[in-house]
Amino acid sequence: MRQQLSDQQHATVYQYRLTKRLVIKRELIQSHFIIIAIFLGFQLMAYGIQGLVAWFAGFAAIQLFHIVILLITFIRVEEATDRKWIWRINPPWIGFKPANDISLTLFRRVHRHLFWVGLCAIALLYPWIPVSYMISLVSWHAWLIVPRLLLAFYFRKQPKDGVLRLQSFEASYYLI
Repeated sequence: MRQQLSDQQHATVYQYRLTKRLVIKRELIQSHFIIIAIFLGFQLMAYGIQGLVAWFAGFAAIQLFHIVILLITFIRVEEATDRKWIWRINPPWIGFKPANDISLTLFRRVHRHLFWVGLCAIALLYPWIPVSYMISLVSWHAWLIVPRLLLAFYFRKQPKDGVLRLQSFEASYYLI
């Protein structure tokens, strides 16, 4: 019994208090996928087979852009380097997302960098790539990042020292 008490004295207990939860409805996710299907239809009608190739190449290129931008951001943002990020295809968090809980300020900062640096990188390519690829890059970038920016906007009034947890169909904000 004495051993159990000494083990409990050294245990760390984290207490989080849920302050706000956002449940993402299936209809919203379905409309998000309808938008990308409309985009594919536009690419096919306007550019034919080149539009289809641009659509697939744009997705792959944006994923590559996002990982490079995240790695560069992690060099700049010290506390982001110890966080683990994973690539998932779980709607609405398609692409790279934090594997565990993440502070709200870090989430905002990383995604703000991702949005603006991504747009600037795409704009730099403008003179050298065809229009269908340019449209594809901008559309995929916006389509992938908008749910995260809306999430940051939704939690904007919450205290900045809390923790954000992303799950399949919900996002929860906890105060420490």
